[in-house]
Amino acid sequence: MIIRGDEPVIIIRRTQTGTNAHGNPTYSTSEILVRDALFAVGSTTEPADVARDHIDSRVTLYLPHGTVIQDGDVFEIRGSRWEKDGDALDYPTVNGFEVGVVVNVKRRRG
Repeated sequence: MIIRGDEPVIIIRRTQTGTNAHGNPTYSTSEILVRDALFAVGSTTEPADVARDHIDSRVTLYLPHGTVIQDGDVFEIRGSRWEKDGDALDYPTVNGFEVGVVVNVKRRRG
């Protein structure tokens, strides 16, 4: 059993590149394409307060072994941006096969 799907996911990673004239950090972003991801539909919630109009969604990503996930990574899945929700975990080795990385992600729309 090796995690391998056919869902493309883009990891958007922000990296500090230096500082500006005022000593504030400057950043750039890079995109890392992961071609063989899977994701499992999670949950959605809507606020009980009628004055608010948003929907919170969560899914679980299953990424190939060796995929590096860092704090602050953002994920683009099917044209929508998702934030990391908790730690990414290496899926345990099964019968000598290194399976993959599991990470929960979330988004708010509205």
